[in-house]
Formats: sequence, C-alpha cells, structure tokens
Amino acid sequence: MRFNYLIIGLITLTAVIGLFMTRDPERAERLSQMYRDAAFSGETRQIVLFALAIGIGGFIVYLTMTRR
Repeated sequence: MRFNYLIIGLITLTAVIGLFMTRDPERAERLSQMYRDAAFSGETRQIVLFALAIGIGGFIVYLTMTRR
C-alpha cells in the first residue's frame, strides 16, 4: 500500500467523523465545550506562544549553522 493512499484514507476518515460529530446538536455542543475547556487562556497562551517562537527560532538557527 502506498503512503499517499494511507494519508488520503486518514483525511477521509477524519472528515466523516467530523460530519458525524457535528450533525447531532447535543454532541456538537459537547464538542465545542471540550474545545473551549482545552484551550489555553491568558498568560498561559502567551507563555506557550513565546516558547513556540523560541523553539522555531532555535530550529532555524540550528539549520543555518549546520548547513554546509
């Protein structure tokens, strides 16, 4: 089995599950509440964004320094 077919299959499965989850209003509301509860808020969001910026910057510096 080729890798492309696996990726297409996973994307299709995700779309079908997403449609199934959002079709029922009660289930869609629970899913929305779950997303709100899992989201970072306030100062935590700023710390996470800062850490991501430092990580991406460090990775770019690493690639720049190790490239020959």
